[in-house]
Parts: sequence; structure tokens; C-alpha cells
Amino acid sequence: MQRMSALPVRTTLVFLACVALAGCDSPSRTTPVAAAATPAATLTTRDFTGVWIAIGTFDDPAGPPPWSQTLWPSNPPFTEWGAAESRRLSEPQGFTPCSPTGPVFAMWELGLFPIQILESPGQLVIIRETGGMPRRIYTDGREHPPPEELEPTWMGHSIGRWQGDVFVVDTVGTNGRARAMNGVGANVQVSVDDAKPRLPTSAELHLVERWRLVADGQLFEDELTISDPKTYTEPIIVKHYFQRRPDIDMLEFSCADTPRPADETIAEQ
Repeated sequence: MQRMSALPVRTTLVFLACVALAGCDSPSRTTPVAAAATPAATLTTRDFTGVWIAIGTFDDPAGPPPWSQTLWPSNPPFTEWGAAESRRLSEPQGFTPCSPTGPVFAMWELGLFPIQILESPGQLVIIRETGGMPRRIYTDGREHPPPEELEPTWMGHSIGRWQGDVFVVDTVGTNGRARAMNGVGANVQVSVDDAKPRLPTSAELHLVERWRLVADGQLFEDELTISDPKTYTEPIIVKHYFQRRPDIDMLEFSCADTPRPADETIAEQ
């Protein structure tokens, strides 16, 4: 299958991403023109293990049809608190460099950095190349802890169950301190979708995701239903797509490291 995302963006915009995330030191990677497809015979409808890169580009966040992802709303259904928090996060002083993400941001990327999904008995782990904090989804049949016993965390408490060929992930218990769901790091607006209002979340976030494999297992669809009554008057529902990329490996990324000089980075493009 031909590559769904314009992956040269990963090289040409790496400096902007480093600035937005307050610095990185990641070795350059040669990106092939097309992904090496995994043979359909080796895939199952439940095989999410592997490295994935989101489709879409900074200039075309939706990506090509028929698997175009949902853009963020231009007029979000904010509560009064949500609108005020959005304005705060839109200001440079409203962003803390290298601050952790929440579960939605962890699943949102535009063809630049990959994620890796690892599965083991009773647990599925998502690693985002640009974030050192893994996201864990428990698949051993447990429920969420009672509210009085649930300790709020950046990624929240996630449990996953299969409904046929759809994997349903339910997340609660976030701490409400994560960066906005949309937009890069320090509000450097390099994507046309980032010009929209910042979309915050609170500790009342309830995220339900429906995962499924499409395009003969080469694309991973994540439908996210974002409910947060403190921030939004109604749920926000979006879809995001990742392309399977068995031809690349994850790289080490440290947000706090000093970025490369601009002239050196530009020279590599």
C-alpha cells in the first residue's frame, strides 16, 4: 500500500517540533518512500501490535479519503469554564515546556512522530516517541476502581474489552493538568488545525475509544468520544487514523535536551 501520510514532513518540520516541545535531540532518520506492508496473511482483526504513524500533514490534517480523520471543531461547545481555560492555554504563559500529555493528546499526531503498541497478557501499552510517559490499558477484565480509591494521573485509568472486532477503551481518572488536546507544545501554530481554539480537559474527562483495523489491517482507526461536563456542554466525537509501519523503529526522544542549532537542522532538510 502506498504511504498514506506525507512523511517527509517528519524530517522537514522536525526543528519546528523541537522548538514547540522545548527542545529535542533525536538522530536523523531516513524515511522510505513507501511503507513495507505487513502481509495480510500474518494479520488478524485484533493485531494492533507494532509501530504506527498518523496520516495527515500539517497542511492537510484530515489526510486523504476514504480514511480522512476528523478535524477539531472550529466552535467547540465550551462551558464558561472551558472557554476561559481555552483562552488561558492559548497564551504562551499558559504552557509549561515538556509538560505531560493526557490520553487524547497521546493518540493525536500528524505524520511526524510514531507511536508503538505493545501487547502482553492482561495489558496493552502505548508508547509515543515524543512522550516518555506510557499509556497502559488493562485487558484482564478489571473494572475502574471506585472514585474514592482512584488516584488521578496524567493518563488516567484505562480498561479495554473486545466487542466483536472492535476494541473499546474506557478511560477515567485524569488529573486535569494535561496540555490541551490539540496544538503543538508551546503554541507554535505549524498546523492549519492548530489555529482553532485550544481544547482543554478537566479531571471530569471520560474518554471512550473504539479501535478497529481497516484497509486490510494496514490502518488503525481510533474513534474518540470525549465527554467532559466541566469543559464541554456535549461530547466531542472525532476519528483518527494511523498507518502500520513495520519498516521503522522508535527513536529516543528527550524533550528537555538542548535542541540542535537552527542552521545545522535546516542543512539536513
